[in-house]
Amino acid sequence: MEGDRGPGEDARQRTPLVGLVARRRGLAGPLLLGLGMAAGISIGRRWLDVVEVHGASMAPSLLPGDRLLVESRSYQGRPPRPGEVVLAADPRKPERELIKRVATVDEGAASADLRGDDPEASTDSREFGAVPLTAIRWRAVFRYWPPQRAGRLSPGQ
Repeated sequence: MEGDRGPGEDARQRTPLVGLVARRRGLAGPLLLGLGMAAGISIGRRWLDVVEVHGASMAPSLLPGDRLLVESRSYQGRPPRPGEVVLAADPRKPERELIKRVATVDEGAASADLRGDDPEASTDSREFGAVPLTAIRWRAVFRYWPPQRAGRLSPGQ
């Protein structure tokens, strides 16, 4: 209605206000999506993480500089399996993590022997003995770097 306009104002000048309201409503979807993604990442970080290989104990399967995706959910419902590559607390220094392959699991004793693929470069269960299953925190599932070696990590690989 013409009486609703201020002096010198026409209908086209009021359109941006309508557009601004529409744009604010349009932000609701992306804002909710962003919040959902942030929540998913937060939840995901509790059971997914990335690590970089530093030593040569797992050569030739894993080399220094390889980057891996690791997950922690597998071991909530089952013990580690022989052949799986895992991250475990170092029994000599628990705040440090070791990346090793599960050699054997003794469920009765709730322990596992962990071995490096290169025995000459590895400090593992041959030196410090079996580790408690509770010390095994993560399972390595995927190498994402370097790209030419990217792929799923399977037991015995």
